[in-house]
Amino acid sequence: MSENSATIDGKSARPRFMKADQVSSTRALVLYALGALIGLIIGGIGLFNARGTQTNTVPPEDMAVVNQVPILRSDFVAQLESETGLTFDQTTREQKLAVLNEMVREELLVQRALELNFSETDQPSRDALVISVENQAIAEATTSQPTEADLQKHYNDNIKKYETQGEMTVDNLLLPKSEGRSDSEAQTIASQAAADLRNNVNVDDVIQKYGLTRIKTYDQDFYFAAKIHLGDKIYNTIVGYKDGTVAEPISQDDGYHVVRMVKNTLPKALTYAEARPQVLTDYKTAQQTRLMNNTINFLRNRSKILIADDYSDYNPDKLDEGTAK
Repeated sequence: MSENSATIDGKSARPRFMKADQVSSTRALVLYALGALIGLIIGGIGLFNARGTQTNTVPPEDMAVVNQVPILRSDFVAQLESETGLTFDQTTREQKLAVLNEMVREELLVQRALELNFSETDQPSRDALVISVENQAIAEATTSQPTEADLQKHYNDNIKKYETQGEMTVDNLLLPKSEGRSDSEAQTIASQAAADLRNNVNVDDVIQKYGLTRIKTYDQDFYFAAKIHLGDKIYNTIVGYKDGTVAEPISQDDGYHVVRMVKNTLPKALTYAEARPQVLTDYKTAQQTRLMNNTINFLRNRSKILIADDYSDYNPDKLDEGTAK
């Protein structure tokens, strides 16, 4: 019988260090070493597989990884082509390396700015972050292409918007206020001048006969410019007049205005084909506004916003609507 198969009272017995109910220094050392080895293996696996610790490899979709933040190849290509004005294949190795270096430097500075909370206190940083979020929010509308049916519907729903610019040329004659003349007398003189113009009396003769002053004439003004030059009251009075129509004298602070429509080119509706470029722009703008408003509403709904008592009339829905316009 071997040493390791000794019997006790006729029964075989295990070696002493293998008996669980007895203290054995040999067994303790073996278990300690085994536990340490397992711990090292687990630690090694965790060290080389933990999130953010694979510092020696760069995923194929990235150009670089800076403190676990990737620089995407797609962003690299876009910036390279934007800066050089060339396609990716046309750029040199030196240009590629220079742009990559710029992007790494930028990422380092951005991370440092965030560490210093510049995004909280520095206005340019806050502006840049706002622009980034806005661009992300409207990315779908920026990159997607609407169907012709979408554009046609937008055109039909907003058809009054797609017109040529109206133009007008007017004679704007002024009978200035005079201390020696009552208002009723001034109105009578201005009415007589208007009547002569309706009877096709030469405008220069009318000016001389009634002592009128010719306000500077703007030929073929677009409607928006005519409104600025004439003022709202006169513009709103004559905007629909046909060629040759003379308005009743219009009282203003400086006197009575006698206004004749020389030529009025009314706005003309554009066909869908003529308006399509503008329709596409307007459609995308409307989409971007909608997506941005949805983003703001989402952020508002998940946030607790407190407004000072002296600004209790703050109405974000109304203000956002005005901003969108």
